[in-house]
Amino acid sequence: MTNWPQQSAAADFYGANLKITKGVAGPDPAWEKANLVLVPIPWKAVAAWDASLTIKSFRVHAKVAESLGRVLGTVWEGLGRSQKAAEAKNLQLIGGGYNWRQMRGKPALSMHAYGCAVDIDPAHNGLGDPTPDMDSCVVAAFEAEGWIWGGRWSPQRRDGMHFQAAIV
Repeated sequence: MTNWPQQSAAADFYGANLKITKGVAGPDPAWEKANLVLVPIPWKAVAAWDASLTIKSFRVHAKVAESLGRVLGTVWEGLGRSQKAAEAKNLQLIGGGYNWRQMRGKPALSMHAYGCAVDIDPAHNGLGDPTPDMDSCVVAAFEAEGWIWGGRWSPQRRDGMHFQAAIV
């Protein structure tokens, strides 16, 4: 298990992914090139917003890549390496990994902007859903690596699709 930073210290741990161009804040292309890697998803997956788009990997920070790879491997083994089993749990629906944006309703950057968060099955685990439907084996695999599951947050901010390598 890795010791992940407090969410408030994400920029210190993962690096400040911020570039100001002509007074407008945005992602830093040099940071992206230096820090982001692809972690393969072992089962066949699609974009949750468009099932015609195949998703082969999560784009995440290099510091979380090995841990995420172990999580996905554990989940895949737990599914008996069965695509049918993955689909029965809606794990083929990928919401994404790295995405430079602010937290919803807050001025701070999202953990997705540091590449330390992934979303799985947003169709059945939306933000604010008080009863997320994430498989307990998936949650256990992430939590064994120290990741935080958004499905345990307060009912108003519960985010059952969301896993992050930063402590709230």
